[in-house]
Amino acid sequence: MPARLAPLVLLGTLWAGTGAVAQEIVSARLIAPTERYDHGVLGDAVEWGGLEIGLRDGQRLRFTLPETRVFEDVTARLGDFDGDGQPEVMVVETEIARGAALAIYDAKGRRAATPPIGQTHRWLAPAGWGDFDGDGRIEIAYIDRPHLARELVFLRLEAGRLTEVSRSAGYTNHRIGMDFIAGGSRDCGDGAELVLADAGWQNVLTLRLGPKGPEVTQSRPLRQLRDFDRARTCP
Repeated sequence: MPARLAPLVLLGTLWAGTGAVAQEIVSARLIAPTERYDHGVLGDAVEWGGLEIGLRDGQRLRFTLPETRVFEDVTARLGDFDGDGQPEVMVVETEIARGAALAIYDAKGRRAATPPIGQTHRWLAPAGWGDFDGDGRIEIAYIDRPHLARELVFLRLEAGRLTEVSRSAGYTNHRIGMDFIAGGSRDCGDGAELVLADAGWQNVLTLRLGPKGPEVTQSRPLRQLRDFDRARTCP
């Protein structure tokens, strides 16, 4: 069975504490390749049926999805998504009949998720995370339907829920068939910024979250895919 490579994502930071250390997540990866979902937006017919999380004490936790769902993603992302100093895991989890959702997992399983988009063969692409508005809280960014609606959404993980704080049309970070998601986040000393493309795939944008929505801080012509990496590189 052909399959995209699902990279193992490792967390390099050592966390303080004693009893809690054993339960801290240090790695995550997508497992159990499956062809039960025929979307193929990431370039092939293979998605993932499970998620493996590694803990600091060496335990490996496996979460297996029912036949009605898949992880429709390129990787499992480790990060502190709620600002509590502890890592969680972010993945795109798709309900075959109702489309993709953004999900956050911890050592106990799925902690929070957005509602599915509402229709099969509808996807979302994670864009990055950080304090994009400078208020001390972490925002999670994704593109809702990067080939159709092209809406940039900012969320916060608070009180065990993902709450939407901003939604704006006119952005994307993926083209059909690409086996990766373009852009990401960066912090060059002045706060977190997001790197993605405009809806027409003509320009690479660097932006923050302002009081009225995204605020573009830099725009560069998009001529080749390496332009995303250049935009993420700090001067």
